[in-house]
Amino acid sequence: YDVDGDFCVFDPSLNKSDPAKYPTVQDVAGESLHCGEHRYTMPLAEVARAVRKQDGASSKRIGVKRLPVSGLLFHEGYSGAGLLSNALTTFDSTLVISEHDALTEALAACDTLKNRYQVDNCSSVKQQQLVHDVVTLLSRTSESHMENVQNVDKLYLKLQGASAAYLPTLRSLYPDAPWVFVYRNAEHALAKHMDSERSKACIETRINPSSALSSKCEENEVDLETLSHHEVCALHLASLLEMAFHEHEESHTGMLLSYDEDVKENVDGIVDVILTYLGLRNEIDADPVEVKERVEGVLSVRSNTSGLDPDDRVWNGETVEVSKEVENAVKVFMSQEIESIARV
Repeated sequence: YDVDGDFCVFDPSLNKSDPAKYPTVQDVAGESLHCGEHRYTMPLAEVARAVRKQDGASSKRIGVKRLPVSGLLFHEGYSGAGLLSNALTTFDSTLVISEHDALTEALAACDTLKNRYQVDNCSSVKQQQLVHDVVTLLSRTSESHMENVQNVDKLYLKLQGASAAYLPTLRSLYPDAPWVFVYRNAEHALAKHMDSERSKACIETRINPSSALSSKCEENEVDLETLSHHEVCALHLASLLEMAFHEHEESHTGMLLSYDEDVKENVDGIVDVILTYLGLRNEIDADPVEVKERVEGVLSVRSNTSGLDPDDRVWNGETVEVSKEVENAVKVFMSQEIESIARV
């Protein structure tokens, strides 16, 4: 593959100091002077080959380790997955890479080539290698760039919402990694996506749809160009719900988590069920009281407090206003997926 990557130096564990303040890689990298002013661009394949060669020749090199992918967090967006990501971050043994643009773009590479450049012969083998190389680079840690690296032995990847369309791709590369998909009340999910400050990403699926979204259009016999913004977004969310449901049913893996029933204000469920499923039972058993206190702390503030005043960090619940446009779009394009996922 012929892809360039931007590289810079930052401490990926910075989010451990305040998970809600640094909920994504972009927030963490934003604190790095090197990322702000001195990043550099290199051919990604060349970097990946050099890294593999170095790791092969110095597998016992002190201070450098490659972490196994220990869990994957998928979601439909604005559905509470950030709370789980922040809870994972509070463990000394974990490194959480949240919503990294490189992984998002690698997963969508073939769809992007088709939609923007009319390239129909994108190699799935090369794309999988691209995704694998990106994850390999994200999984490497060193003492020079990360504090307490000796305690870290698990890597968790939280994907951007739209990346749930590529859930099978990541599952095929990391079949042993447990995964979850977080969703919420369909009308609330669509209403939050259509908020004026958030709607851009969802609406842009009209011009750069995933293969999953394109399939939903064919299934519903509709043209994205003829749909309203609300309808495009509803169909996009439906494609994510369907992808997660089918992967769960066909592979008998994964957890489909309702924000309202499984995540919101559910400390015991998060600790005893979700975090346990994600491989942290030993860490929990070492001090269950402290773990639950940390999770309570995560749930007591907004999942993303970046740029907020201290008084605005506290979570006091929310009221989601649902318009007629949202109601109608959900009824037309999401009803079947909602029924299917609710039966699990």
